[in-house]
Amino acid sequence: MIKRIEQERASILNINRLVLSQMNYRDFCDALCLELRKVINFDYFSLISRTETTGEYYAYLFNLEQDICNFYRSTELKTDLEKFLYNEAIKANKIIMRNGLAKNENDVDKYLQDCDITSYMVYPLFINNVLIGCINVLSKNGTYFTDAYSNLIDQVSAQITVTLRNAMLLDSLTASEKKCRDMVENAPGIIFKLDSRGRFLHVNKLGLEALGYSAEETTSMYLFDLVADENGSVIKKQYDTFVNSRKDTNLVTTLISKGGNRIDAEIMCSIQYDTSLNDYVVRAFVRDVTERRTLEKRIFEYQERLKGLLKEKTLKLSETEKEMFNQRKFLDALIQNTNVYVVTITAKGEIVFVNRAIEKRFGFTLPEIFGKPVVDVFIPQDKVEELFDDIQMLLSGRKGEQIEIPFTSQDHQVRDILWIVTYLRDEWNNILNINLFGYDITEQKILKEQLIQAEKMSSVGTMISGVAHELNNPLSIILNFSELMLICDNLSKNATNRLRHIIDASQRCTRIVENLLTFATKRKNVRKGQYVCINDVLKDALELKINDLRVNNIEIVQYLFRPLPKTMADRVQLMQVFINLINNAYDAMKSAHGKGILTLRTTQKDDRIIIEFEDTGPGILDPEKLFTPFYTTKEVGKGTGLGLAVSYGIIKEHGGTIVGKNCQNGAIFTVTLPIKMQTSKEVKFPVKKDYDLRGLRLLLVEDEVGIAESCNELLTAKGCHVTSAYSIKDAMQAIQRDRFDIIVMDFKMPGETSGIQFYEWMINYSTVIKEKIILMTGDTLSPEYRTFIEKSKVPVITKPFRFNTFIEKIGITAKRVGLIEM
Repeated sequence: MIKRIEQERASILNINRLVLSQMNYRDFCDALCLELRKVINFDYFSLISRTETTGEYYAYLFNLEQDICNFYRSTELKTDLEKFLYNEAIKANKIIMRNGLAKNENDVDKYLQDCDITSYMVYPLFINNVLIGCINVLSKNGTYFTDAYSNLIDQVSAQITVTLRNAMLLDSLTASEKKCRDMVENAPGIIFKLDSRGRFLHVNKLGLEALGYSAEETTSMYLFDLVADENGSVIKKQYDTFVNSRKDTNLVTTLISKGGNRIDAEIMCSIQYDTSLNDYVVRAFVRDVTERRTLEKRIFEYQERLKGLLKEKTLKLSETEKEMFNQRKFLDALIQNTNVYVVTITAKGEIVFVNRAIEKRFGFTLPEIFGKPVVDVFIPQDKVEELFDDIQMLLSGRKGEQIEIPFTSQDHQVRDILWIVTYLRDEWNNILNINLFGYDITEQKILKEQLIQAEKMSSVGTMISGVAHELNNPLSIILNFSELMLICDNLSKNATNRLRHIIDASQRCTRIVENLLTFATKRKNVRKGQYVCINDVLKDALELKINDLRVNNIEIVQYLFRPLPKTMADRVQLMQVFINLINNAYDAMKSAHGKGILTLRTTQKDDRIIIEFEDTGPGILDPEKLFTPFYTTKEVGKGTGLGLAVSYGIIKEHGGTIVGKNCQNGAIFTVTLPIKMQTSKEVKFPVKKDYDLRGLRLLLVEDEVGIAESCNELLTAKGCHVTSAYSIKDAMQAIQRDRFDIIVMDFKMPGETSGIQFYEWMINYSTVIKEKIILMTGDTLSPEYRTFIEKSKVPVITKPFRFNTFIEKIGITAKRVGLIEM
């Protein structure tokens, strides 16, 4: 008894030590299981916890009898036994101990009977009275669980609960850090990570390529080792000032690569404290500013030349004055005719000079604003308070080489300007004038925002694609069983009509899914020629928006010319154009009137197809800017200003035109496309045949029970001998046990073995199997699927499918391998 108490104390002490260590979830569970095993006799141990935010389960499982240890994270528990134990904890909300279980007892759960469990204990774990998980110990050898065991866990349950939560947070943090590191490593720009002394902690891939150093070499180098000798001390001083102030700053210098190449760079630095390093860490983004530095250098050289001329001692006064006059005239012409904005102000902020570029862009002439404060003339009034500190530092001479200050025009248009700052001082170093050379970066900032928006839209497209793929299996089940019921002879006419409605609705859903998949898929900007009917493309585009239009009181009127000749075009790109025009009309009518009429027309004129989109909205406000990139009349967040510009490019690439104009009741957009005949050889469509499949031995590998049962029933009715396998493991056993004429397999099956691995196993098991395999899939757009199909050339049945397509594909394969004759 004393020895047991000492062992329990030792285990409690060891568990408390585990709490103080920073382990991940798996390691902590391993150690906890080992300690509890020392004082509790069990055959099966599990620890289950669940995150409140994501609903994700962390499950640790250890089967001592089979010496199997497993850990997984999932949105649902994978085994029935784990689900039973976790539900027990939820229902009881307290410790559960059951001993002396027997198989013939009526109240013993079947999962416990199947596993020969004789006793078990479930210990729930709480934080703030909220269940976050449970510890489960089970025995097969008659162990009697007592209060002593639960009291032992009581003494460390709080520590275990907190440690589990910390371990889960640590796992999530580790995954987030990895994702962040991957983004930095593969960023399209040069990124440095430095310590407070300027030593490199990390350089991303593009940075290593540009500088010519290896990652190992940079770990012993400092930023200043790469700075040109003439800038080294200045940059070192600026860097130290930045680290001490801990305010974001930009360093402009020249970097020297290992091969001796000079890179004029602007280094945008931000700083934060890293507790793991116990030091401040600097993240720097490097931008090549060679062109800008060249212009600055030219201006600086001209200024230095002018200063030299002014200070020169010369006996030829008239010649010197003439030279100075010519030089001044040259500089004036350069400043007046450059596209760079030039402003000169006094130390008090009063305007003394602006060049023509300023007058032209902002609408003020020099006589109108001479002597006025620059803040009153150019700075947007809603930005004055925000920019107050920066302007004061600029006027006092404490601002660096550049500053970003927005200017507003006479018609109140605000432009974001990056200013290069130079100071003219007297012999006592007092500021006489401040020269500002500005570059308009408004479009650059807009482009950056658009790129971020485009990436978000790409993520939405990926999500839509994933949801659409998941719809294919249930659609297959609905379509297949509807067709099975339809072929019954004893159905009434009403029942037959209802089934046909179900089949029609399923096929409509199938088309919508196909359109979503096609439209949401990332495509390279290469036009793919297809022989298409414009009426069909227009209908598919309208079908994606038809529900929004109807519920928002938008009436659809269609005048589609028939028969409209087909033409060679990229179907997906045309859908993109049509959807954009429909969306624009919908937004215009909804925001203006809350209702409207959208009229779609197609006609043929000579060798061209004309498509018209007419709405009853407010019309086009500024026709001249209609196809200008980033121009939009929609509210912020509702439009990017790229839709019509992209549509214009697509139609132009097709050899067509797109124009928009106002009409009597709104606006009308007209798309004209040339009729291009199909240049490839005539396509011969296969004639559908009635294949005799009687006697064929088929293996059907499909985890969806509904699809497997419907296909099994159909094939059996056709006289086939069908074996169904609901997992890859069952399919392997069936192939090893029996011989099959045809094998129909789903591409995506649950379990550790993938569809590709199963296919490779089959062709390695028997070379003759390769020609007998048919693939079923609802995921036709993933890169993994496309690569596999291109490589294997295996026949494919795309879900959801009609039975005649299914039978035809099996018949073609059977005929090809000589199993049947036509």
